[in-house]
Amino acid sequence: MTSIQLDVSAHAIPLLHAAKYPAYNVCGVLLGKVNGSNLHITKAIPFFHHWTTLSPMLEVALRQTEIYAHDNKLTIIGWYHANEDKDDTRLSDGTKHVAETIRKQCGHCAVFLINNKTFSQPDETAFIPYVYTDNQWKVTNQLTIPEEASVKSQELIASSKYKDLHDFDEALEDASLDWLNGFI
Repeated sequence: MTSIQLDVSAHAIPLLHAAKYPAYNVCGVLLGKVNGSNLHITKAIPFFHHWTTLSPMLEVALRQTEIYAHDNKLTIIGWYHANEDKDDTRLSDGTKHVAETIRKQCGHCAVFLINNKTFSQPDETAFIPYVYTDNQWKVTNQLTIPEEASVKSQELIASSKYKDLHDFDEALEDASLDWLNGFI
């Protein structure tokens, strides 16, 4: 069974992304390392709040992220997504397609669906984690989030740090923006 460990940055960035664009679908990738069936997610990179379906921009963002990951000895090992409807807790077909592509490239993939009802209190219920098991995406309970990650995420949301976060969509409009979000 796949187990997932999440670091502070990887916990905070998806939640900040969803907080910045609460009326939109948002998505991005999860980077880290794979050790057998254990995924250690150390970084999240926000991609989109406009172009959340499959598009040429997704290919560009993935390629740029692959370069960043390679330079930092990381691998793309997951995908996160928040639906625009706070009551929608299902994985879209587009999310499944991207996750399947990641899974085929690295052998494993975690998908985090942000639970819009609970993300303002970032604890383990802020994410609905999925892994690919028995030929389908299934919710897993094998997610470990350190307490300091939840505390830091709560502090960042409370202090409106989401205003400083930028995604790839924004960088397409203004190339000076740091869509890798080194401040976290």
